[in-house]
Amino acid sequence: MNQLLKMMLLFFATISLAGCGNNIEEPQLKGIKIGELAPTGRRIQPQLLRTTNINAITFELPAENVKSLDEIWKILNTSAIRCIDPNGFAANGLRAGAGGFAAYNKVIELLKSANAKKVSTTALLLANGRSEVVNTGRLNSKTTVSYIYRQGIIKSAEVGPGILGLQVTARQISPAGSLTPDSGELGRVANVQVVPVISVSTEGLAPELAARLKANELRFYSAGFNMMMKAGVFLIVAPEEYKPDEITAAGRFFTWSKPKPAVRVLILVCTSVL
Repeated sequence: MNQLLKMMLLFFATISLAGCGNNIEEPQLKGIKIGELAPTGRRIQPQLLRTTNINAITFELPAENVKSLDEIWKILNTSAIRCIDPNGFAANGLRAGAGGFAAYNKVIELLKSANAKKVSTTALLLANGRSEVVNTGRLNSKTTVSYIYRQGIIKSAEVGPGILGLQVTARQISPAGSLTPDSGELGRVANVQVVPVISVSTEGLAPELAARLKANELRFYSAGFNMMMKAGVFLIVAPEEYKPDEITAAGRFFTWSKPKPAVRVLILVCTSVL
């Protein structure tokens, strides 16, 4: 009898527990949008990689044809170039100018007429505020070089071994209305700086040692300049004359005396500002 009573009590208890789940109220979600369930507060926008893409094209022509470049300067906008030190830039024997798509084809034809040959093409992918170097030569050992400082003053420094080249830096300037990810590159411009440099290779070195070596790099700011660039715009930098004088930036970075006297012309073509 007691056993039967226990079984009946267990049966009723099981039914009661099973019925409890039916009395639980479901959340009232009718009329509530998914967006309203998201956490409140400031949302962090994804950071876009902003880059300035430039093709660096180097031409070489015989030294006796350097005056043929005068025809090129006639069709270029030299006022678009802002020298860091105008007097120093002139003392370094360099010339620079800018142009657009229509002028580019004319420049290439004039270079061909001067018997210029394309030496290299390098694609520069410049993250905002970062630099890359367009190589023009090497210093195989440590040596003392003389160079033109600001206002035409001649200084000396011990550098090398290292790489001779042109350091290209791009810092983007976003006009009003182009700050959203959907705005595209229309209207975007970049302040592009070009400075001759004798740099050192730090590949594979510890960060502390690399930083010390980079601190000893020699940058020829007196021969540097800036220009505002956007997609489709190009700039040219070249020596004013053939003068194998390594004190000037034109002589050290753009002039060759062996195996045959020659000068080089650098064209930087902006393909996009993203």
